Amino acid sequence: MGMLNEITSKSKQAAIVASAKYITSYVQKDPQAHFDSMMKGLKTVDSLFSNENQFTNVMQWINDHPGTRVWFSNLMSRNPRQVNTFVKNFLGNCSLKWLEKSKKMGNEYGMCPPYSILISPSMRCNLHCKGCYAADYPHKKSDDMDLDTFDRIIREGKEMGVYFYTILGGEPFMVFDDIYAMAKKHKDCLFQVFTNGTLITEEIAEKIEDASNIVVAFSVNGSREDTDYMRGPGVYDKVLASIDKLRKRRLIYGISLVLTSKNYDTFMSNEFLEFWEKQGVVFGWNFLFMPVGPNPDLSLMPKPEQRINFGEFIKDYRERHPLYIMDFWADAPSIQGCIAGGRRFLHVNNKGDIEPCIFAHYSTHNIHRHTLMEAMQSPFFTFIRMNQPHTDNLLRPCMIIDNPDVWRNACKRYNARPSDLGAENLVDNPEITKGIDRYAKEVAKIADPLWKEKYACKIRDMENRKAGFHEGIDRIEYRLNRFALLEKTKIWVQKNPFYIKSMLESLEFVDKNYGVKKDIQSIIVKKPYKETPALSKEKENTATI
Repeated sequence: MGMLNEITSKSKQAAIVASAKYITSYVQKDPQAHFDSMMKGLKTVDSLFSNENQFTNVMQWINDHPGTRVWFSNLMSRNPRQVNTFVKNFLGNCSLKWLEKSKKMGNEYGMCPPYSILISPSMRCNLHCKGCYAADYPHKKSDDMDLDTFDRIIREGKEMGVYFYTILGGEPFMVFDDIYAMAKKHKDCLFQVFTNGTLITEEIAEKIEDASNIVVAFSVNGSREDTDYMRGPGVYDKVLASIDKLRKRRLIYGISLVLTSKNYDTFMSNEFLEFWEKQGVVFGWNFLFMPVGPNPDLSLMPKPEQRINFGEFIKDYRERHPLYIMDFWADAPSIQGCIAGGRRFLHVNNKGDIEPCIFAHYSTHNIHRHTLMEAMQSPFFTFIRMNQPHTDNLLRPCMIIDNPDVWRNACKRYNARPSDLGAENLVDNPEITKGIDRYAKEVAKIADPLWKEKYACKIRDMENRKAGFHEGIDRIEYRLNRFALLEKTKIWVQKNPFYIKSMLESLEFVDKNYGVKKDIQSIIVKKPYKETPALSKEKENTATI
């Protein structure tokens, strides 16, 4: 069996390498003309993996819309060496291999590996941006993560099947030599680096090209005026200068946006996004302004109607234009809601604290004392995952600003400690918590009717699958398909009884408390669970493990 598995693994890897070579040697000559044959080849590779066509479904979505077809063709037309690496690492390792590993790990352990591990090797930054959780952090080089720890996180991640590493900070290019060293050592991984864009020199651009597995995301806040207001005078022009260094090398790069109440009008403009297309940007991530740090400013949070309108705007835009831009709130339905707590990502800060989300700065585990797997199976992370999706409305996915009781309960129930300055504001500061509660209720008033009207298919999908996430192991599966979930715990308990005990306790807590606050957590996925006498006994027996 071991030899057969090894042969199968080598065959899959050979198929991935062949696809990368085919795209760079043949498709790149005319990507749009060869688009269909490229799609067919990628689907063939997908068929080698036991992923239930999840990857193929994404490829089909790309194929179905004019904007995404041109976008993918443009992506595959970039620097041949980087495209070759991108196909092998992102489409092969980060996607196909992760999907397969995720299914295997879910069956054996009752949990899936995160899709990406976020790492902040340094919290130092050369800027002091408004509202940034790193803005008031002490600038001490001695606080930077050491290279051995950086390397260990990646090695542990790869053991779980994680090949996608998102590098944040602080400003990551303050420690670019370390990032470059990791990229060169772990050539089978993809490193996405978020940056303020002010420190990229010609020498650094050459190293990014040399590594070929580093993809840069430039942070911008809108127009020149918007960006310089949030980040400081002259920053916008420095970002454009850095982009120019990557563009002339035909590298893959994108932008990171932050929607605020102040830049909404700019973001809602076709001209704004078209400008970045002309700069050679091929992808974009949009975040909502989050009230983090020592002095959170709730007034900068986008108004409920602004975040909803912008989310609908970019979904339409990317289907018509060759720029793939994703909003982590508006696009939550495509990933079944919140992905924190290790469901699809976790964050390790410069001190080694393992946090459930880049904005959720509390922890119970530290990489210097625990493994990533131990943090994933901790009661703190487990409770967060078992609450997911945090509401039946996936347009309100966040445990911090949409369903704040989830975050506060997690921190207090498991004695999590703040891991960054001002983190306690989101948990214990009455002025801030009351403001966020009001915000969550206002969002629900607008988002819930939209969810029921426009996304009924998503509701039916959860009802049909009897689960929130594709792998299940969530509160909706516990409510709609409890017997099947409890049966699976009999297998999982053999690996870690403590984890399964924590899982069941969390699920029971959520099941009893979800919907108590109807103005925030309404029951929309409606297939009421009816407990039979036999199942009551089964539940009682399983609860003793």
